[in-house]
Amino acid sequence: MKMKVNFWDNMKSKPVGIFGKGVSGLGVAGLLDKIDWPYQFFDQTEQSFSDVEASKYSMVVKSPGFAPNHPWVSKAIESGVPVYGELDFASTFTENKIIAVTGTNGKTSLVTLLSHIWKKAGKSAICAGNIGTSLSEVIARGLNSRTTIFLEVSSFQAQKLKFLAPDALIWTNFSPDHQDYHGSLIEYFKAKYSLLTQVKHEGLAICGPSVLKFAKANDIQDRKGIKAVTRNMFLEEEIEAGSFFSTFPQRENLALAYEFSRECGVSKASFLSFLRSYQPEPSRLVCVAKINGISFWNDSKATNFSATMAACKNFPNRLIWIGGGREKGESLPILSKAIKGAVIHAFLIGEVATKLSVILRAHQIKVTCCTTLNEAVKKAFNAAKQATDILFSPAFASFDMFENYIERGNIFNKLVFDLKKGHTPCTQ
Repeated sequence: MKMKVNFWDNMKSKPVGIFGKGVSGLGVAGLLDKIDWPYQFFDQTEQSFSDVEASKYSMVVKSPGFAPNHPWVSKAIESGVPVYGELDFASTFTENKIIAVTGTNGKTSLVTLLSHIWKKAGKSAICAGNIGTSLSEVIARGLNSRTTIFLEVSSFQAQKLKFLAPDALIWTNFSPDHQDYHGSLIEYFKAKYSLLTQVKHEGLAICGPSVLKFAKANDIQDRKGIKAVTRNMFLEEEIEAGSFFSTFPQRENLALAYEFSRECGVSKASFLSFLRSYQPEPSRLVCVAKINGISFWNDSKATNFSATMAACKNFPNRLIWIGGGREKGESLPILSKAIKGAVIHAFLIGEVATKLSVILRAHQIKVTCCTTLNEAVKKAFNAAKQATDILFSPAFASFDMFENYIERGNIFNKLVFDLKKGHTPCTQ
């Protein structure tokens, strides 16, 4: 492992304060252990961070969940203690090539697809960042110097970067999300845009058209040389029938992945060949089971409106929708108006259920509010009078009821499988 261990030599006289004890915080601790640099965790459920505490530390490394205006962050800065995000800090310990991937939707699918393409092409690659494995952990475990890091970067992680300088950036798309955290749509965009400004001078920058459209509408100057890619790059017959990439949300990802791969020397024939063995991450618009002609679709990864709206476009007939969760600052009437023509009956869960039900009914959508996902699955199945599609595409955050979207999706799968067992004839 080649690490730039001398980068912080002048600050090692004091320990590091780590804000948060989740994936990012534990990754930072593992990295500091490797270089014998003492640290102290600060978790909001266990202790506070005061002026006295701040004076004991050379710096603070914070998890993405700590917003820039968090009282502890403000306290550290007021005390003259520098504060860095986990990605920023970790990036100073590696010279490996980093390809950053950001966007409102499609980030995880894109980093895993590119990593797969690289490996099939005989290149070393690894995924890190917002995908669930911190950059700190990946570096601490050790990397071959030729390994390319495909780094998923959220808007939380992209803010106020100082050191992370990606060799390339792929920005999938942009649509409203996380306004509860950033305060406004323009601030959400600027958080991601700061990542674009960090790309190395000669680095490649590729984006979906929605990014440039928003920048132009808000008089935000594009980075010189940025390349826009549309989803129409591939003909229908070039993508295998039933492929994960034949769905509406993934067509743009496919085009972005190909354009980047092409720039790096991967032929179209090889690219399409490598696609056949790609296995998508779970809970991304996949048909879980069919029961008596009724198809259950799991799209638990849809944590915002644009993802759910895109999922709905894949169904030619009106469908039954299961959705809801915790709000993130988006306009509920926008969602209601967008799905009006696609949804015949909505089964709602989570904190937003009651509030959303009023708006959906105003748009003549039939609504049933449910207290649990189990109740929603059973009632949606009972409401399906004929062969139809039941789409679980929440459109909201999972944290009011579940640990994350993965747990939410796994529970949905289990509920559907249990339902299928009860409606499948058995012989002895």
